[in-house]
Amino acid sequence: MDVRSPSFPVLGSIFFLLLLPLASAAQKGKAISLTDDNWNQVLEGEWMIKFMAPWCPACQSFKDIWENYTSWAEDLNIHVAIVDVTQNPGLSGRFLVTSLPTIFHVKDGVFRYYQGPRILGDLISFIEDKRWQNVDPISWWFRPDSLMMSSLSLFFKAAMFIRSLYSTMTEVYGIPEWGCYVIFALATLLVGFLAGMLIVCCVDLLFPVSVQTLSKPAPHPSHVAHQKEDREDREKDDESDIVDDTAGSKETLRQRNPQQQQQQ
Repeated sequence: MDVRSPSFPVLGSIFFLLLLPLASAAQKGKAISLTDDNWNQVLEGEWMIKFMAPWCPACQSFKDIWENYTSWAEDLNIHVAIVDVTQNPGLSGRFLVTSLPTIFHVKDGVFRYYQGPRILGDLISFIEDKRWQNVDPISWWFRPDSLMMSSLSLFFKAAMFIRSLYSTMTEVYGIPEWGCYVIFALATLLVGFLAGMLIVCCVDLLFPVSVQTLSKPAPHPSHVAHQKEDREDREKDDESDIVDDTAGSKETLRQRNPQQQQQQ
């Protein structure tokens, strides 16, 4: 009886089947990394999101607990994500993160702050016992998908860009700090001037000013008659004033020259 050794493809298939559970377990315990490009996937389903930074000591001490919590994600039927604010400054502005680590709970697009203890048991019971229902959701104007928070995200991105540009100018090109300030001031004035000109041009195009010559309407006959009467009355008053002034002048002359009056 000829016993042949298994072929290489068969051994490869068996090895792949043995490694598949290990790969699934490794993927199960890995948090999803959110960026400015894929953050909107949290608007569907239930999520727990942690904002952290590598330089944050509190984030480093909380790291093991969050990784252990991530392994419970499938059992809790949630998604666990993590955001590095140093790599994604726009998200820190969009979610208005002011301290680290910050944890958000998201359920079907409704955002809430997790302010409980950073302990594995409390994190699990927050989902299992639905304690998030006792937490007030974030107001609609502070929602990360609102227009205001989207604008704030752009400001955070611009601030980080300017900061990185400043570091490049000082460290790479050796420009002194006062030189950087002068350059930024001139750039600010130039951008403001161009933005103002653009706004003026847009207003002129959208709302053009047209000069129209309006013909003066003819006056009403009754109004003309009233004006004529008023003019005649004023002329009569002027004549009477002249007569009174003349009479007063003659009387004054008589009093001043009594001898001349006697001679007459």
